[in-house]
Formats: sequence, structure tokens, C-alpha cells
Amino acid sequence: MNEREFLRLAEVTASAGPAAKKRGAPTIKTPELLDAICAGISLGKSARTMCIEAGISQRVLWNWLASDAELMRQYLRAKELCIDAYAEEIIEISDDGSKDTYTDEKGREVIDREVIARSQLRIDARKWYASRLAPKKYGDKLLNGNDSGDIGKSVVHRVEVAFVATAAADAGAATK
Repeated sequence: MNEREFLRLAEVTASAGPAAKKRGAPTIKTPELLDAICAGISLGKSARTMCIEAGISQRVLWNWLASDAELMRQYLRAKELCIDAYAEEIIEISDDGSKDTYTDEKGREVIDREVIARSQLRIDARKWYASRLAPKKYGDKLLNGNDSGDIGKSVVHRVEVAFVATAAADAGAATK
């Protein structure tokens, strides 16, 4: 038996036996890793970015979340904090005007519209994301005229239709 046949036989035997090892990457699910992922998410990083930094795929994270209620609770709390971080970033972005202007080659101060447009895009993206994930807190409020503040109650409207005769119609009716 040559070396190649020996390795092939060892491979077949190892995979066929009851003590066969699992295929795929070993699980690295540790409390420290999960805390790091949730901490990054709570600071505004995406789950995708945190998975890349942790060296795992998003599918692994989603599987962990689906099978672990405590981790899901921790993840949802991190997302709530993320939304608040985005709301604070909106203020920081809108207050930062340091790059709104630049000095051109003639020494004139020029408004950099591209920087302003990018800042507006960043603000709009954060507002949209926050309003979708926390609509009660950051969504657009629609007022329905109900002074009690209970949005769930319906407001009753009354519409009256009245026919008013014009002066010409009154004159025509009087001559008949």
C-alpha cells in the first residue's frame, strides 16, 4: 500500500466512523464575540460590518439569533441604541460646516455643494432608517385633530349639505 492509498483509506475511515468530525468552520460563538458584535451595532455599525470584523458570515449570526432568545434580546437592544446613535449623528452632521466651503486657486471662498449634498444624503439616510426601525419615536407624526392624544380612537366628522338659492333664482321664482 502506497502513501496515497493509505491517506485515502484513513480519510474514508475517519468520515465513516461514529466519531467523525463535523465539517465546516468550528463554532466561535463566545460571550466576548457576541458582546463585541452587539457593541458595534449599538454604535451604529451594520451587522454586516460587525460580522466581517468578527470573521463570521451573516448567515451564522442570523442562525445564532434564531436559536438563542437571550442573544436576540441583546441584538434588539443594540439596534435600539443604534437608532439613538443615528439620531445624535444627524445633529453632528448638520452642525459640522467645516468642509462646506473651500478656497479656490484665486483665493476666493467657494461653497462646496458636493459636500453639502453628501451631508444631506447622510442625514436623510439616518432619518429614514430611524423612522423605519422606531416609527413611534422617530417616524413622522400624523395629527388627526383628536385632542385627547389617543391616536387609536377614531374622529367623528359631520358634514352638512345645504342648498342656497341665489338672488337670480329667487327673482325667477317670485315672477311665476
